[in-house]
Amino acid sequence: MKKYLIIIGSIILALGIGVGAYFLILGKIEAKIIGDSEIKVTYKEDYQDLGVELLRNNELLPIEKYQLTIDNPVDTNTLGTYNVSYDIKYHLKKYHLERKVIVVDDIKPDITTNIETIERDFCSKKDKVKLTYTANDNYDGDITSQVEIVEEEDNINVIIKDSNGNEAKKIIPISYTKKPNPVFKLNGNNTVYVILNSKYSEQGASYTDGCGNKINETIKTSGTVDSSKEGTYKITYSLNDGKSLTRSVVVYKPSSTAKGKVIYLTFDDGPGVYTEKILGVLNKYNVKATFFVTNQFPKYVSLIKKEYEQGHSVAVHTYTHNYNVYKSVSTYIADFNKMNDVIKKYTGSKAKIFRFPGGSSNTVSRNYAKGVVRQIANQMTKDGYKYFDWNVTSGDASGASRSKIYSNVVNGVTKCTTCVVLMHDIKYNTAYELDNILKTLTSKGYKFGTLSINSPTVHHTIAN
Repeated sequence: MKKYLIIIGSIILALGIGVGAYFLILGKIEAKIIGDSEIKVTYKEDYQDLGVELLRNNELLPIEKYQLTIDNPVDTNTLGTYNVSYDIKYHLKKYHLERKVIVVDDIKPDITTNIETIERDFCSKKDKVKLTYTANDNYDGDITSQVEIVEEEDNINVIIKDSNGNEAKKIIPISYTKKPNPVFKLNGNNTVYVILNSKYSEQGASYTDGCGNKINETIKTSGTVDSSKEGTYKITYSLNDGKSLTRSVVVYKPSSTAKGKVIYLTFDDGPGVYTEKILGVLNKYNVKATFFVTNQFPKYVSLIKKEYEQGHSVAVHTYTHNYNVYKSVSTYIADFNKMNDVIKKYTGSKAKIFRFPGGSSNTVSRNYAKGVVRQIANQMTKDGYKYFDWNVTSGDASGASRSKIYSNVVNGVTKCTTCVVLMHDIKYNTAYELDNILKTLTSKGYKFGTLSINSPTVHHTIAN
């Protein structure tokens, strides 16, 4: 038995010496991960694994010399942590290595804006172009609805954060228009005409910061007007810094009294681009008129308030000035009421007088309904309204020249006692000839009035 054990021990010793000699011959074996053992990969980007290497005595072994099995579960379309495992078998040795791969969303959202700089008006603080934007994220998609807008003194910050905490910010600088200089100006016209023995109304001057805001500084007024004596008077307005303005007030005696004659100047189709100029000329000669208004030009419709405040009469013409209002009585009245609501908004009350589009004698209404103008006139009269046509026309609607408009009006008013003059405050020639017309008519001593429900009626013959 003892001899048997000695034999077994000898065999084991021999094997041990053999194996030791084998590994001694193999040398030093080392398995290494190429690159970092923990890496981050961006969502949806390609992942190329670098693999492993096997070294023998610090020398790289070709892959053909050993067996390599790789388990790579990495899916960059899904956020998370993945373990890539490597199993190497080389002769009698086995090696197991692992790499941690973390798929992350580390890309900021993309912000797109329609402008790179905001141009802003200094006074109104309104932007020339409205800022619009979109925000898209590689993971969340369209996240425009989550954008936060933060305005600072000179910038607008467009800020967005995605669901994984990536924040993007785009800074849009604000460029203001130049700050306007203070404005010192006369209220009304530089020259005012006053008929002898009539009342002169002082309109004063204004001093604003250029944005229309009143500057709190006293404006000194000097000079007087004696409207009982003909002549040219000077009224001076002064500021503390020495700036001054002067208005000339001409008190004149009409060349004739034109007894019994009243002129009703009427302006159709506005307010429009020339209405404010016309109001200025009327104010210059202290003449009141009647405006048959529309809503054709919404940008200027608020001038109805100024017409009313300056003492002019405001009446209904039409909301749309589209002749399809003549389709029926109800269609016309609906349009009429819509415009009258606009008038009430700016004057505080509805108008009781109106003018038909095209006048009561128009024939274009026949294209829409037979007898409709007469039916409208009857119904509106029954409802307590009164319409006005005209007996003097300036011809501006048909494109008359300035000289022709002047002669049409100045000569036309000599042929009537109650003169209702048709003009249009949307016509350039009218706006720029009105001063000459009024200079002539006021010098001749004509009286001017505004139309109301109690004014003398001027009607055409109804043609439909």
